[in-house]
Amino acid sequence: EELLSTPSLALDRVRLEVLHMGERVQEMMSKIMPAIIAGNKEQLAAIQRMDDNVDVLHAQIIGYLGKISGQSLTETQSAEFLRLMEAVNDLENIGDTIETNLVVLGNERIDERVKISKPTQEVLMGFHEAVNKAVWSAVQAVAQKNEVAAQNVTSMKQEITQIVESAAAHQAQRLVAEEPNRIPAYTIEMDIIEKLKRIYYFAKRMAKTVETREDREAEAA
Repeated sequence: EELLSTPSLALDRVRLEVLHMGERVQEMMSKIMPAIIAGNKEQLAAIQRMDDNVDVLHAQIIGYLGKISGQSLTETQSAEFLRLMEAVNDLENIGDTIETNLVVLGNERIDERVKISKPTQEVLMGFHEAVNKAVWSAVQAVAQKNEVAAQNVTSMKQEITQIVESAAAHQAQRLVAEEPNRIPAYTIEMDIIEKLKRIYYFAKRMAKTVETREDREAEAA
């Protein structure tokens, strides 16, 4: 509270709390894929509960940003305030995607008695690793005002697109495999890929709040 009279310091404090919130989301990210592939309902429920802490941090950070907005801000501070608000909301969206979408897919895999093949596990784990890296880099970018980390995230766009296309091609080949529950497995696996792609989208949007205007214009060009 005592930092509110000095908005520059208060905004720096928000960045530290973004790191705190990011650590919680990162923990969810690291645990979700093993739980989806081979975990049980208890493990999935535990990950779902972890989002409660993320929600609390999100509410507290947004509340604090609201108090900062009531101060006299310079044009630069106002722009930073808006970018931080966007980044915090994107981080919350990543947590929600894990809690409400990926956890559900893990439960569907259990309910449908789907066994994810070894080759498909490798594809999903590889994609997950790339997206996980992007999320953590985006958190670091925002928390440290690190433009290099931000550029690393946005520059992964082509790599992520290639991974998605490769994963989709792999899934198309697996669709004709002589395996039980092939159709339910295909549906679940493609949904996992789509949700990971969505998480990367939020990470990239977070990173863009740190990039300079020149970086954004260069990327658009």
